Amino acid sequence: MARPKKVHHFKLKPHKNAAGSQSWQVTGTTPDGTRIRQNFQDKADALQRVADLEQEIVGKGDSRRTLKTALSPEQVADAETAFGQLGGSGLSKAISHYLNLRAKAEEKGVSLDQAIAFFEARYRPEIREITILNAKQEFLETRRGIRASTRSNYDIGLGLLLKKDPNAFVHSFTVGDLEKILKGYTNVQSQRSFRTIFSVFFGWAVRHHYCLENPCERFDKLPKNMSQIAALSLNECKRLLYAAVTYQGGKAAACVAIGLFAGLRPSELQDLEKESIQKERIRVVGGKLRRKIKRSAPIPPVLAAWLEKFPFEGVPKGWSSKLKTLKKATKAKKWVADIIRHTSITFQAERDKNEALTAYNNGTSKEMMDRHYRNVIDEEETIREFWNLTPEALLKASLSVELPVKFRIDWPDKKALKALVWEKPLIHAAKDIGVSDVTLKKHCLALGIVLPSRGHWLARSGS
Repeated sequence: MARPKKVHHFKLKPHKNAAGSQSWQVTGTTPDGTRIRQNFQDKADALQRVADLEQEIVGKGDSRRTLKTALSPEQVADAETAFGQLGGSGLSKAISHYLNLRAKAEEKGVSLDQAIAFFEARYRPEIREITILNAKQEFLETRRGIRASTRSNYDIGLGLLLKKDPNAFVHSFTVGDLEKILKGYTNVQSQRSFRTIFSVFFGWAVRHHYCLENPCERFDKLPKNMSQIAALSLNECKRLLYAAVTYQGGKAAACVAIGLFAGLRPSELQDLEKESIQKERIRVVGGKLRRKIKRSAPIPPVLAAWLEKFPFEGVPKGWSSKLKTLKKATKAKKWVADIIRHTSITFQAERDKNEALTAYNNGTSKEMMDRHYRNVIDEEETIREFWNLTPEALLKASLSVELPVKFRIDWPDKKALKALVWEKPLIHAAKDIGVSDVTLKKHCLALGIVLPSRGHWLARSGS
């Protein structure tokens, strides 16, 4: 069967204009009776118009038409696919936006894919803004059960973050900001302590969605401290023990002996209870490592002798003040916070000749032993004498230490004191007793003695 003849509703024919130029004329009639008569300078445009008009009459769903373009068929197909993915948006606008994003990423030295990957890994839509001042206060409120000294360290360390701007947001702090703060501290141990405080704080902030990451995780490593630990000499140990025995009836003797011969940390000693002292070992359950490990420290014979003579009843009241007094009595050339523990580990290491055993007994590491406690004491006689410093051996030695003497005031009774302060001005009455007029006034007020008025002695002298 023959194909039906295609009907053309519009014609294209050349047309000579009055001016002599040639154009192309499109003529015909639409189904609704509209007469079409249009001239085109370019034949291609005229052909396109004929095709459009014919398409409108046919009414097919496929609206694609032949266009004049410089694109290859493959590029046209690619453009059509892109248009389909854009969902109606302009292709040129989408390309312009993409190129702009790529340029911004390249300015930062990364590709657009890397920038997006970084964003996806760290973006948290639920991040909350909080100032460093408010975050510090909230953080300290969550630190329940810590000792007062630890809380004070947190307060001091986090106070460094407030110096520049207490209203700065927590998430705005970078590793560069923290390094700038720490730059003023040349001591490696101080830097390490502040780094620990910062790391704990920002770790807490990440968990509470106040920042995206802990900037402390990108700190450069600090150099290892390879210096030897400060330790007391044998004579300084003797003066310390002798002062502990003679000061206030030996209230501090048990604590000093436990620190010196068992190597407990100051924080472990503070948490030590009477029930923790067993026959051969001390159960260490407190201190700064209480959440990590539980250990026990052996009781050597010398410590057993001290605990027999001065039983441990708990850390005495005013322990810090007592220790300061004992420190002065030792006349130590150098004194650091853990010097009693350091001294104990030093002498233990030389006695045991087994760094792993000494580390185990003292809750530290063999690496720490190798770094700080190697070959500190050379004299075997000094080591033997230290581990034989029992109370009896110490009291036999001819030692003298300087301890504060509390001055005793011989106060008159209340009746005599009242008569004295009404007999002469306070400044003269105070000299008779051997105290200052301020001390005398406070004592009288505490006893309820009414003192002469301010102008009493002036009026009396005038009369």
